[in-house]
Amino acid sequence: MNGPRMLAEMALELEQDPDPISVLDRVSHYARLILGADDAGVMRTFSRSQIETPAATTTRVHEAHQLQVRFDEGPCLDAITGRATYVTNDVVADPRWKQWGAAVDDLGIRSALGVRLATRQRGYGSLNIYADRPGAFDQDDVELAEMLAAHATTAFASAEKAVGLQTAVESRGTIGQAQGILMQKFDIDADAAFDFLRRISQHENQRLFTVAEAIVVQRNANARPE
Repeated sequence: MNGPRMLAEMALELEQDPDPISVLDRVSHYARLILGADDAGVMRTFSRSQIETPAATTTRVHEAHQLQVRFDEGPCLDAITGRATYVTNDVVADPRWKQWGAAVDDLGIRSALGVRLATRQRGYGSLNIYADRPGAFDQDDVELAEMLAAHATTAFASAEKAVGLQTAVESRGTIGQAQGILMQKFDIDADAAFDFLRRISQHENQRLFTVAEAIVVQRNANARPE
């Protein structure tokens, strides 16, 4: 199956996948296949010194990412903070990332391609593709990787939003249950019960949902027969 056909197949799979992490796993798998690479994965950053690798085809991807943090250099980090795409077809000879290049050469990596994962509103990280041979990625590969990243970003953002909405619905349900418990216990109305929850949340420096959940759990525990 050629690159464009595999890309279309991936897009259909991503559209039907509601799990954000599963989306990233699928994208990593397809990136390796479509570009004829040896490894692929996703890097997400909280800062240049704090990252996570939520999806990777092998553990070597995690090592390559951590080396970028260690040396504070590399195409995957730069794809997040610099230009949208970086490619190197000889990690050892590339002057941009001398320390990282020498280190990942020891892992067997010779070529690397990093592409930013971002919408117009926010960035999510980078899609990173590795090959054991030098000269692995040409301009067609770069364009395919950028299309992969665009599909991945859209699917991940959609899945993450859906999970967030579900979590919000569940949180509202728990808060509502806690309000009901307080209304019954103290003979107060819904607004007073919510204010009670909010004051505890502020005093204990905890999320409102956490306070509400604790009240519901305690009520259920007390309601169980001995």
